[in-house]
Amino acid sequence: IASAQWEELKTRTLQMTKAYHEKFPLRGGIPREELKSRLKINAKLFNAMLKKLFGAKVLEARAKSVAESTHRIEFGSSEQAKIHALMRRFEQNPFSPPTVKESQKEVGEEIFNALIERGELISFSAEIAFRKPDYEKAVEIIKAYLAKKGKITVAETRDLLGTSRRYVLALLENLDSAGITKREGDFRVLR
Repeated sequence: IASAQWEELKTRTLQMTKAYHEKFPLRGGIPREELKSRLKINAKLFNAMLKKLFGAKVLEARAKSVAESTHRIEFGSSEQAKIHALMRRFEQNPFSPPTVKESQKEVGEEIFNALIERGELISFSAEIAFRKPDYEKAVEIIKAYLAKKGKITVAETRDLLGTSRRYVLALLENLDSAGITKREGDFRVLR
């Protein structure tokens, strides 16, 4: 690619990324596929360009998105108040928190998704998310039980965490897919 073409492509990429941040300040970045599609370039050129811009620390990769290196998700005071109220509800029932739908209704979908992107919430099904420390604690409780007893049922997990079957099923399926546990009939065992 010629130098002039490269500069034009770089400029367009940076402008699109900046415009996306201005339009969606609570998102971590522009989805890679959306950026590639809007630039109308092939995958090989797109990946080479990103590699160069990442190397120059102008842009950075975030999950499945691309962001300006300086972009941070920041909440205003009214958003922080909503988040604080939601997080208190999560703290009160760490293993039976509000559902994704209830949480989105309380703080809005953009804020909820930003909390996931920032790693404050861990969403492990379409309906269920835990605060990160609560998720980690649940995983440790289950792993400790499995290390001691060898296997665990859904009902035992429900009783162990003091929650409902709905939350436990989603959590155990997440642990299976993460390679932490493995389902064997009605039981889960450590992998």
